Amino acid sequence: MTDVIQSVSRVQGAIVVQLTGDIDLNQSPSFHQALVDLCAEEPDRLIVHLSRVNYIDSSGVGSLVEIYRRLKRQGRKMILVAPSKRVGSVLEITKLDKFFTIVPTEQEALQL
Repeated sequence: MTDVIQSVSRVQGAIVVQLTGDIDLNQSPSFHQALVDLCAEEPDRLIVHLSRVNYIDSSGVGSLVEIYRRLKRQGRKMILVAPSKRVGSVLEITKLDKFFTIVPTEQEALQL
């Protein structure tokens, strides 16, 4: 796995990933590969918790966008849950808050 993935669980056909720390150029390759590996399990939804992510740079954002597109091509969903204030700001500045489905709780993500 990777240092930024704190936990992975499987709930109701979804894979739930809890992230922590900084997602930067050093972490992005292993982070991206870990998400690709999870996508290979073909979950209905990939739920990504961002509340404990302190920092995300363009490489981390790029990984999220690529994984989102990969899942969408397969008819699957990626849902971001509770981005930290700093990550939320990055998503707003880049207008990706309109691109991604972002919800405040895992329970809400499981209902989508």
